[in-house]
Amino acid sequence: KVYIFDEKYAGESTSDRLARLRAMMKERGIDYHFIGSLDDIAYVLNIRANDVQCNPVVISYLLVSDKACNLYIDKSKLSEEVANYLKENNVCIKPYEVIGRDVSDIESRKTLYLEPRKTNVAVYSSIARGVNVVTGTNLTSLMKCHKNEIEIKNTKNAYIKDGVALVRFLNWLETGIPTGTITEMIASEKLLEFRKQQDLFIEDSFESISAYGANASMPHYKPSHENPVKVEPRGLYLIDSGGHYLDGTTDITRTIAVGKLKEEEIYHYTLVLKAHINLMEAKFLEGTNGGYLDAFTRYCLWKNRINFNHGTGHGVGHVLNVHEGPQRIATAGNEYPMEVGMVTSDEPGIYISGSHGIRIESIMVCVEDEMTEFGQFLKFDNLTVVPIDTRPVDKSLLSDDEIAWLNDYNKMCYEKLSPYLSGHDLEYLREQCKEI
Repeated sequence: KVYIFDEKYAGESTSDRLARLRAMMKERGIDYHFIGSLDDIAYVLNIRANDVQCNPVVISYLLVSDKACNLYIDKSKLSEEVANYLKENNVCIKPYEVIGRDVSDIESRKTLYLEPRKTNVAVYSSIARGVNVVTGTNLTSLMKCHKNEIEIKNTKNAYIKDGVALVRFLNWLETGIPTGTITEMIASEKLLEFRKQQDLFIEDSFESISAYGANASMPHYKPSHENPVKVEPRGLYLIDSGGHYLDGTTDITRTIAVGKLKEEEIYHYTLVLKAHINLMEAKFLEGTNGGYLDAFTRYCLWKNRINFNHGTGHGVGHVLNVHEGPQRIATAGNEYPMEVGMVTSDEPGIYISGSHGIRIESIMVCVEDEMTEFGQFLKFDNLTVVPIDTRPVDKSLLSDDEIAWLNDYNKMCYEKLSPYLSGHDLEYLREQCKEI
């Protein structure tokens, strides 16, 4: 079922979002904009649903012109309240299956804008001859990647709740490992339990990657009950997970020591931490794209002839897809510069097949830094509030600035999370946030 995403969470009304979209269309000489990506539709109409697991969207299409906004959807998914809400915002509700007919009715010489990789063949094939088809990134994607002040404020609230859930989970995990009863999948399910206890929780934002030891060397490893792997009291454990709350979407990875470590594990963990700090502390000129930031992040790994084969950062939606564009921080595909309001992950890693995997991921928002004679500089503000484990750190490999950053970060985590924790959970947080 579809539900209204309240303006107190969205920070902007549906009518204002449609007005902004139409202004962008007019500026570009676009008569019609076809939107086939479900997160873009949910964003511009301020609706959410549960048609796709871990993605609060509804299966639909949207066709927008200067005078009309047609939503193609199974009407049975709309309550009377939602249907009336859409009508109040001058959204015409049409049967899902008539989108091809309506696209084919677009007049010759009119301009139709769409994003090819988010448009299916059936819709594209229905476009009549003579229609001027212009392609590019959905204009709604260019809107939603810049989070407004309300979205950012709400997301910060979500990350505090998520931090509480993670600390309680990690305390439970470390307490239970010596019993020999905790598997990767049991741990994953327990984390979901802790998230469900938080206010405004909706669902996981993706299937958790709960990986012990050598399994963590596979960046997209999937645990299961069919192949249970116990978390043993030695080595490293990696948990990459996230949640959707009504006030924000989270994505976080922490790798923790669960027992005695090998020298190589300590060395690699410290290098990943250095790379993570490199990006979080970056200062860069307006107009810089993710390719430059990616190289800046990886340099401390490359210097030691080490690399990882995934992106360094992806955009994160606001109660939408946990992976969102158009910005990214990677070795390729960085068409768009990093801009103010973009929420992006910082997740370098090292993966040694058959041995161990390490990833540290926090989420950050791009903000203005300083204006100088050389131009406007930008930087990142951290959003994630979960301590970074210091037990696997080789302090001798860190600079004074990196040590200060790590201590300041964990101190911030303690200050923000301690009011919501008590007993053994609070003791665990205090221990995790000690200075090195």
